[in-house]
Amino acid sequence: MTSHSTAEANSHLPQIEVDLMGTLFRRWPHLLVGILVGGTLALIYFFATEPLYESNIEILVGQRNSELATSGTSSTASATGDSIQEDQLATHMQLLKSRHNLHAAVERENLGQFASFQNAAKNELSAVDYILENLDVQRGGEGSARDAMVLRATFRDPDPAVAATVLTAIFESYRDYVESHGQNKTKEAITLIETAQKEHEQELDNADREYREFVKSVPVLLEGDRVRDVHRDRLADLEAELNLVRSELAESSSRLEVIEKFLEEEDVNEIGDNAHLALLSHKEVERLKLFLDMTRGEVQSEAFQAEQPARQEVAKAQYTILLELLQKERTLAEDFGPGHPLVAATRQEIEVIQQFIKTNAPEAAVMATKKLDPSEMLKTYVLLLRNDIAEREKRKEILTADAEAELLLAKSIEADFMTGTALKAKLNRAQSRYDEVIRRLHEINLAGSYAGFSTDLLSHPEINKEPCWPRLPLVLAIGGILGLAIGTTFAGLSEFLDATFRDSNDLEQSLRAGVIAHIPRIDIKQVKKQMDDESRLAPSLVAFHSPRSSEAEVYRVARTSLLVKNRQQNSRTLMMTSPHPGDGKSTTISNLAISLAQTGKRVLLIDADMRRPVIAGLFGLDGEPGLTNALLDSTQFDNCIQQTPIETLSVMAHGTRTSEPAELLESFRLSGLLRTCEQRFDIVLVDAPPLLAVADPAIIAPQVDGVLMTVRVLKNNRRSVERAGNVLEEIGVTPTAIIVNGSDAESKAYGYSNHYRSEEYSYTPYYHDTYAASDPQPNSIRLQGVSSSQTVQPAKLMSRS
Repeated sequence: MTSHSTAEANSHLPQIEVDLMGTLFRRWPHLLVGILVGGTLALIYFFATEPLYESNIEILVGQRNSELATSGTSSTASATGDSIQEDQLATHMQLLKSRHNLHAAVERENLGQFASFQNAAKNELSAVDYILENLDVQRGGEGSARDAMVLRATFRDPDPAVAATVLTAIFESYRDYVESHGQNKTKEAITLIETAQKEHEQELDNADREYREFVKSVPVLLEGDRVRDVHRDRLADLEAELNLVRSELAESSSRLEVIEKFLEEEDVNEIGDNAHLALLSHKEVERLKLFLDMTRGEVQSEAFQAEQPARQEVAKAQYTILLELLQKERTLAEDFGPGHPLVAATRQEIEVIQQFIKTNAPEAAVMATKKLDPSEMLKTYVLLLRNDIAEREKRKEILTADAEAELLLAKSIEADFMTGTALKAKLNRAQSRYDEVIRRLHEINLAGSYAGFSTDLLSHPEINKEPCWPRLPLVLAIGGILGLAIGTTFAGLSEFLDATFRDSNDLEQSLRAGVIAHIPRIDIKQVKKQMDDESRLAPSLVAFHSPRSSEAEVYRVARTSLLVKNRQQNSRTLMMTSPHPGDGKSTTISNLAISLAQTGKRVLLIDADMRRPVIAGLFGLDGEPGLTNALLDSTQFDNCIQQTPIETLSVMAHGTRTSEPAELLESFRLSGLLRTCEQRFDIVLVDAPPLLAVADPAIIAPQVDGVLMTVRVLKNNRRSVERAGNVLEEIGVTPTAIIVNGSDAESKAYGYSNHYRSEEYSYTPYYHDTYAASDPQPNSIRLQGVSSSQTVQPAKLMSRS
C-alpha cells in the first residue's frame, strides 16, 4: 500500500478527541451526584465503624563493643550505643514481629482474656494473627533523624489500655529473647573461633610448604611472580639463526641452479667471456678476484711489483668500467632484446675498452689478464657455491636438532609452571579463607548478631483518649475523592454513550461541511399577528411575513454564505435534504428561496418530494401541473412553473402524483430539465425527500451543483446524521453546507443547544433592535409586486445592484 492510499485510509478513520473541560462542564450533575454519594458513604462508614485507639513505642537498638580476641576470650561487653548495619536492624524488625516472639508475649501477659482477642477467636483468628493484623513496625525516626537506629512499633485496638498492654508485652518478650539468646551464643562463638583458627592455620601452612618445595625442584629462575625460562629464550635464538641459514641456503641453491642450467643449454666453446662474466654479480667477481689473487704467487716478483701501478689501472678499468658495461648489456638485452640498437651500442663500447686495455697494458699485466679467465672464474665460483651449500645444509641439520631439544625442554618447563600456578592459587585461596575467618570473627558478626546489641525503650506505651481511626475529616476527604472518581466515571460513560452533537464543530466534522446558519424555532402565533390576513403564504415563511425579525435575519446570513459559495464554485442548482422526515427542510428551503429572491435574483424552487409534497401548500399554489408532468413531457415547461407573490421567485410544484417517483427521477429527462432551468433562472433550488427515508435524494444529488443538509439536532442523533452523510459519500457527494434547524436556546437538555444559541449566527436581540428598519416612510422604495410587509430600504437596493 502506497503512502497516499495509507493517508487516504487514515482520513476515513474516526477521530477521537477528548474535551475534558467540556465534558465536566456538560456533565457537572454527574460529578455533583458522585460527590454526594461519596460523602454519604463516608458518613455511614464513620458512624458504623468501631473506633480504634493507637499506642506507640520507640526502641533504640545499639551494638555493644564486644570484641573477641584470637585466644577466644571476650572483653568487657558494655553497651556503647554504636550504630549497626541496616541489614542487622531489619533482622531486629523481623524478630520483634516474629510469631515466636508474639506467642511468647501472648502467654506472658495472658492477652487472650481481652475482649478484642476473644472476638478475633470467634472469627477463627488466632491471637498471634490478630496482633500481626494490627501491629506495624518501622525503622528510623522522623525528619532529619530518619536514619536513626530506632524501631517504632504501633498497635491498634478498640480499647486504648489493651493497645498499650500488648505493646509492653511484645517489647519485654523481644528484650528477653535477645539477652538470653546472646548469652548462650557467646560461648559457642569462642569455641568456633578457636576451631576455625587451628583448621585454617594448618591448611595455610601445608599449602605454603608444598609451594616452596616445588619452587626448589624446578630448574627455572623466579623474578617476582614471573618465571624466566632460559630454554624458551634459547629456542627463540636458534629459530632466528635457523631462518638465516635457510635464507642463505636458498640463495646459494638458486644461484647454482641458474648457472648450471645456463651451462647445460649453451655450448661451452661458443660462450664468450662476456657471457661468463654476465652470470656473475659485482660481489661475486670481487670474491673470485680475492680467491685468484691468493692462488697466483708467481706474480709477486720485482718486475710485477714495479709495474703494479699500471696493473692497478688496468684492473680498475677492467673490473669497474667493463663490468658495468657487461651488466648494462645484460639488463638492456632482457628489457629490449639482443638485437636492439642500445644493446649493439653497448657491445661496441665493451670491445673498444677491451681493445684499449689489451693495447696499453704492460706484459706482466697481459699475463695476469690471461690468467684471469672468465670461464675458469665461473667454474671456480660453481665449486664455491657447492661448498657453501654443503656447509649450510650441515648447519641447518645441527640447528634443527638443537631447536627440537630446546623445544622439549621448554614444554617441560611450561608443564612445571602450570603445576606451580595451581599450587600458588591453592596457597592464595588458603590465605584468603584464613584472612576472611579472622576478619569475620574479629568483627563478631556470628555472636554479635544476637548478643552484641542493647535494646533501650525510648518511649513507653501511652493510653490515648482520641481514636486514630476513623477520623471524620480524613474519611470525608476519602469519600469525596471516591465520589469524584465515581462521578467522573459516570460522566465519561454518559459522554461516550451520548449520541447528541456537542457543538457545531462536532457536527461539521461528522458531515465534513460547514454550518452556515442556526435557524431558531419560529413563533407561529407572533407571525400570524404580523401577517396580512389575505396572504396565501403559510405563517412559517417568516422571511416574507416578518422580514425584519431576527429569524428572517438568520436566513439572510445563510443567503449571504450561499451567494459567496455560488461566486466561488459557480453553483447554480442546489438540492436541500435532511436525514429524517420532519426536520423542516421544506420550510427552510422556502424561506431561503424568498431571501434569495429578495436580492433581485431569479429563483426557481422545485418540489422534488413527490411522496410528501409541501412546497405548493406553503405558497398557496396548486400542486398540478409540476415536476412529474415536466418529466413525462405531458405538459409544456412554462405551464409547469407558477409565479409566487414574490416577483422573482417561481415554484415548480410536485405535479401529478405517481406510484414510481424514483424511477421517474432516474430517467435521463431530469438532467435535461435542470439544464433548462439553469438557462431560465439564476438559482435553482430543489426540495428533495429525506436521505434515510427513500432513494430519491441519492438520485438527484449527482445531477446538481451542491447539496444543502438541514439537521434538527434536538431530534436527530449523531448516528442518524452520520448514516445520512454516508449515503452521500457512497455516491461521491459531499454536502456543500449545513443548516441547523430548530435551535432552542432555552432547552435544558445536554448537548448542542447548551453552547450554541441561534443568536450566535444572527443578530442578537439588542443589536437587531438597534439596526432594524423603522416603519415604512412615504419616500420608501417598494419593489414591484411586493406587499407592504416587504418594504426594501435603499441599502438593500444597493446590495441588489
